[in-house]
Formats: sequence, C-alpha cells, structure tokens
Amino acid sequence: MAERDWIARYFAPAAASDGAAGLKDDVCVLTCDASRALVATVDALVEGVHFLTSDPISSVARKLVRVNVSDILAKGAAPSEALLTLGWPEGRSEGELALFADALAEELEAWGARLVGGDTTASPGGLFLSLALTGMCGARGPIRRQGARDGDELWVSGDIGAACLGFRALQAGDGANPFVDAYQELRLPPESIAGLVRDHAAASMDVSDGLLGDARQLAEASGLAVHIDLDRVPFAGGEPDLKEMLQLATWGDDYQVLMAAPPTSASLISQEASESGIKITRIGSFQSGHGLTVMSGGTLVNLPETLGFEHG
Repeated sequence: MAERDWIARYFAPAAASDGAAGLKDDVCVLTCDASRALVATVDALVEGVHFLTSDPISSVARKLVRVNVSDILAKGAAPSEALLTLGWPEGRSEGELALFADALAEELEAWGARLVGGDTTASPGGLFLSLALTGMCGARGPIRRQGARDGDELWVSGDIGAACLGFRALQAGDGANPFVDAYQELRLPPESIAGLVRDHAAASMDVSDGLLGDARQLAEASGLAVHIDLDRVPFAGGEPDLKEMLQLATWGDDYQVLMAAPPTSASLISQEASESGIKITRIGSFQSGHGLTVMSGGTLVNLPETLGFEHG
C-alpha cells in the first residue's frame, strides 16, 4: 500500500481537528493561547531497544503515547497535539498497522490529545516510531527541572520498579504476570498529577531512566545535592531487600513524576493527592552541595556505578 493510502485509511480519521487539515497538507496549525505557554516533547521507540518484537502492536502504540505524555504531565501541562513519525517494516502486516492506528487514536483521546500530522515511510529494518507531543501550561508556565531550593522535599508518584518486574516476567515466560502491562504499556499517574505539579512543585521531571539517576539529575539542574531514604520509596511487588531495591531504583521505565516542593506544601500535596486518587510519597530532600546520598536502615548505601539507563 502506498504511503498516502496508509495515511488516508488509518490516520486521517484520527486527525479531526481543524489544524490537521485532514492530513492533506505538508504542515499543521498548532493550537496556541497567548495567555499560556505551549511546551513540546518528542520521544522515539525502536524495536529491539524499547520494546520486544513479540509485544502486541496495540501496546507499542500506547507506550509511544505514554512516554511523551509523561514528559508533559511532569511540566504541569495538559497534553494537546501530536505529530507521528512511523517507519513500518515490510514484515509487519496491514492488519497490524490498523491495530496500531486504532490504539494510537484511542490513547491520544484518553489523554485529551489529537493527532495533527507527521510522516510515514517504509523501514528496511525493524519498526521505528517517534511522536512529538505539545502541552498547554498553566499560568505559571512549565515547571522546569531547575528550581529546587535547599530544604525542599523530594516526592515521587506511583510505584517504582513495576516495569522492571514486568520485563523480568516476560523473559521468564510468565506473560500472565500482573506487572507485564507496566513494561509493555507503562503505568502513568492520573492526568490530575499535572495540577499537583503546577500548584506545588518548585522543580519536576518524569522518572524514565531510573529513580536514582533521575533524582541526581533533578538536583544537579538546581545546583544542589539530594538525599534519598530507600526505605521510604514505594517499590512495586512488596518489600524488596537492599540488592533488589537498588536494581528497581536504577532500571528505569517507571514514568512517574519526581518533584521538589517546600516542606510547607506537604500537607496540601498529601490532601490534594488523596482527593484526586494520586499516590505520591516523600522519599528525600535537597541540600546545598552536590551529588546523591542514599540511606537504608539508617545506614549509608554504597551506590552502584550505574544509577540508571544511559543513552548513548
């Protein structure tokens, strides 16, 4: 099938906004609001690197959307409009393409976002995907990584390590394991987390490359040191020992929100999170200095050489 036929049959029906022009033009018109900042992010997924060849194609579509939504929510913004780049290999059927397009449209709609454009091509290798996603900020604008202050507390949403447990289960042939979906599709916090970030966070980012490495990055962006109590971290799957805690805290693919907030906001964060159905936990604090220190059982932990996934 020709590229223009792919677009007309599978993706144009999902691009209903005026700015998309039915995907019949070379550009789209993005929605703007003079009173609010518009942010944008882009993430790519590569077969064999970010997902397994055996993963259901609908799960791959949902994962593609969610890795981008995670960045937008962590800025205190609401997902808005998306542009898709699709490199489709000859070995995958048109039926799978249809499933992918349906899942992509459903997932975007679930987050209040719309497909407005992109590009499609044949891929000589595996499946290659990239999504650019915009987000509309509140009056404060985006909550950046920099902005934490000495004495701020470190909070994380959701659970840490679920995707790692799901990946291990798949490697062991346990496809029925309840954590498999956390690896294949990702478990994001509710969209209402954006309001919590917008109203209370001094600095924020998503946890994608490992809790410990990302926490260090958040502190470095503000020129601070960060301290984490591993015993406070909400790990998926129960109460792991120290070795397991370190593995789960450095594996990545958690896609939760990591944020700094002043101690004076703690009661409001807990109250509003409870009212909105958000799980969020205080796990540490920021101090003057640099680097990361980790405690467990009241003892300083010797950290592994690698604190998370390293791109490169």
